[in-house]
Amino acid sequence: MSTLILSITIYWEAYVNVSEPTYCSGLRATNGARYCGSSSSKQMETVRKEKKKERLSMSGDMVNEKSSLITKNLLALKILDEGTKVAIFASFQNEPDTEELVNYFWAERKELCLPVTDKGSLRFYEYGSDSVLLKNRFGISEPDINEAKEIPIQSLDIILIPLVVFDQYCNRIGMGSGFYDKALSALDNSKKKTYLIGLAYEFQKVNQIEPNKWDIPLDYVVTENKVYHS
Repeated sequence: MSTLILSITIYWEAYVNVSEPTYCSGLRATNGARYCGSSSSKQMETVRKEKKKERLSMSGDMVNEKSSLITKNLLALKILDEGTKVAIFASFQNEPDTEELVNYFWAERKELCLPVTDKGSLRFYEYGSDSVLLKNRFGISEPDINEAKEIPIQSLDIILIPLVVFDQYCNRIGMGSGFYDKALSALDNSKKKTYLIGLAYEFQKVNQIEPNKWDIPLDYVVTENKVYHS
């Protein structure tokens, strides 16, 4: 009986360890040292669920109104004039609507790309007005990788990032899958500076997020009310 209990205990511990998402730090986050770890804060999960629920309760008119203000505040940032390669995201579940931004960037001849989920991380592919978009398993639009050209993440000047929760220091909590955390860990600012900009609503802000040492803070978070800078 004791052998059976021991076997079940070992199995359960192994299951718990592999089921938690593992994140690795980018060199930009830790001054050249790379750390890895698991994020399993119950408090973080509670806040994430509350903010996701509040976002999902927004009306279409409210999303459109706040998204227009977010776009206006974002375009006031001078760094957007300097960057030519911009990663954007396809809005999902009442995230700030990026359609107005997409049209603006195309008019400004920016090279746009969209993320594609890949093995628990993200890869980025060019996105033009004639791009073929497909729905991934979450229902989010992505470029058809058989048609689009892949863009190395290190070559991007700006990455616009969705989020669920943020604080005044531009720490971010995402949907919980860790896709952006893993993708951004490849960035190395000693080679090239890539600006990370979160787009969010003001109600998604909390007083403080206790970051893990492998977390990568954003450079800016833009809401309908103001721009936060780390």
